[in-house]
Amino acid sequence: MKRLRGMLLFILLLMLTACSSKADLPKVLSKEGISPYELSESEKYILQSFNMDGTSQIISFNAPKEAIALNVNVYRLEDGGKWSSTGGGGISIGTDRKPIDQLTGIFTMQLKENYTIDFVINAGGKASYKTDEILLDSEAMVSMKGFLQEFQDITINSEIPVALMVYDSDQRLFTLKIRKRKGYITDSR
Repeated sequence: MKRLRGMLLFILLLMLTACSSKADLPKVLSKEGISPYELSESEKYILQSFNMDGTSQIISFNAPKEAIALNVNVYRLEDGGKWSSTGGGGISIGTDRKPIDQLTGIFTMQLKENYTIDFVINAGGKASYKTDEILLDSEAMVSMKGFLQEFQDITINSEIPVALMVYDSDQRLFTLKIRKRKGYITDSR
């Protein structure tokens, strides 16, 4: 009889452990779109402890059912006002949709001191990417970072800006006007 009670207690502990681990899973969006991940107070504390709270973003996404790939593109504004691609990456669940049926998960990015960006996409598997270092002509005198602040709908084959970093080595200050117009960001000095 004592042996039977011991087994029942062991099974009960396994069941409690299994139930509690589900509470630790990331909060996935219930509707199709992309949104900043809502951090708990303990998650915010961990980011602050690693000094990552101002240089990192966690984004939750739930793509439309017909989407099979998520691509990350990084652009740099060149002299003359033209945007050029500096890299990126992506993840695909493929047309057979295995191991997951819908493209949903978490996307993270961390800005580094040498102007590189580390990305991780977690959606039924993980993919990570790192941009090349950006070499500036001179030391950046002014910088600004902005991240996605609110929920956005996802449109297939349309880019959604999730971050903007501005580094300027000009010694005079300028104003940056950001206008959302067909997915493009413009500046004026």
